[in-house]
This record gives sequence, C-alpha cells and structure tokens, in this order.
Amino acid sequence: MSFEHPTPSRGFSTLDHLTKGRAAWNIVTSYLDSGAKNIGLTGQIDHDERYEIAEEYVEVCYKLWEGSWEDGAVQRDKARGIFADPAKPHPIRHKGRYFETPGVHLCEPSLQRTPLLFRAGSSPRGKRFAGKRAKCVFVSQPSKAALKKSVASIRAAALEAGRKSSAIKI
Repeated sequence: MSFEHPTPSRGFSTLDHLTKGRAAWNIVTSYLDSGAKNIGLTGQIDHDERYEIAEEYVEVCYKLWEGSWEDGAVQRDKARGIFADPAKPHPIRHKGRYFETPGVHLCEPSLQRTPLLFRAGSSPRGKRFAGKRAKCVFVSQPSKAALKKSVASIRAAALEAGRKSSAIKI
C-alpha cells in the first residue's frame, strides 16, 4: 500500500459484496527494498514515512467507504430506471500530502462498508497505527512476558487514538 493510490477501496468493496460481508484487509506498509524497486522507486521509503503514507491511505479509504454514500442511496428501482438517488452519493474532496481523491467511491456500500482491518507490527509507529486503525492485530513474541507487554502497548495506543482498548482483537 505504500506504493499505490487508494483505489483498492473499490476492490475491497467488490470483494465484500461477493463474500457477503466477509472481506478483510491485512494492512501492510511494505518493508522490502525489492518491492519499492519493482514499482519504479530507487529504494525503500523511510519506515516512519511509510506509516504516514499508510495513515493517509487508510483515511482516504475510510472516507470512500464510510462517507461517500449515504445510507439508502441505492434504490434499485427498475420501474423508474433509478439505481441510486443522485443526491446521496457525495464526493470526498480529499487533498492530502500523498493523495488527492476528489470524487465519489466507485462502488456502492457493501455489507460491512469497511472490511475487517488486520495489522501486524511491532515498532512503536506500527503500534500507533494499529491502535488507531486495526480491528485485529497479529502478534509474535518470544515469551508470555514480552507478549503481555506488546499487547498492553497496542491497547494503550488504541486508548491514545480515542478508541476502547477492547476494540482491538489480538
């Protein structure tokens, strides 16, 4: 996700439609130099900047999923030839540091609207990102004590982001 525009929001919405609300997204900020080079960059983007890109990327996706189409926008009125009430989809007008997305989400809302968001990450910046955005976090630690400390820091990050610590499943 560090190397592309937030257009996958459409793919996730489509997948969520096809799976009847069972789509999930493992948000990865990419860490391999080869990944950056394969899309035309000369090398990997700095660790913390990748998280800044990810923050804005997910923000744009949220705006598209949650804020672009009002509830009830989709009419599916075959008799009148109306798919959607044209007053209810709205452009998001996002203009940020990394992305500019002026328009409406290209897919009607799915059952979840936003897929289940997974996140792995053990760096302080990764934990802050997870605390703000993730619904589930993958963890791996060498001992129960280290795991307990890691989980506590993720839950603290959720509280700092204004969420309940129980909002994240580990």
